[in-house]
Amino acid sequence: MKFATFIGEPAMTVGVAVLVGAVAFAKRAPRIAIAEVCALVAFAGNTGIKHVIHRTRPETLFVQNMKIKSYSFPSGHAFGSIVIYGLLAYLAYTRLPQPWNLWVAVLLSVLILLIGTSRIYLGAHFPSDVLIGWLLGGLCLFIIIKLVRP
Repeated sequence: MKFATFIGEPAMTVGVAVLVGAVAFAKRAPRIAIAEVCALVAFAGNTGIKHVIHRTRPETLFVQNMKIKSYSFPSGHAFGSIVIYGLLAYLAYTRLPQPWNLWVAVLLSVLILLIGTSRIYLGAHFPSDVLIGWLLGGLCLFIIIKLVRP
């Protein structure tokens, strides 16, 4: 579960988005690059929501040992994983040859579920934090795909 949380760290998801966006830009795929920029903007918006709501995290040993302190609601790991890894799953499903498209999309979807679940398991979030993170992230992902159609 700690590894799943690590893969969902904001630095990791932002890094993946920047890397995919840079590769897309270099390969002259502007729609994918724009989609990644939109995903990063959405992720920043989630951080803004945290600062507006100010919900404290559960009182657990994991939270006490966290290096970076932030608010709990909505989960940035859940939100970021569904927006960034969800966009990769969409791209894989629509652009890779069969059967790789399905395998990669399913693996990324399982990763998204593991990241959110790990946050609850480790005691970093309440279940509602993760659920709303997934829902808001899913809504943003839907909008990004509809607007940009990478």
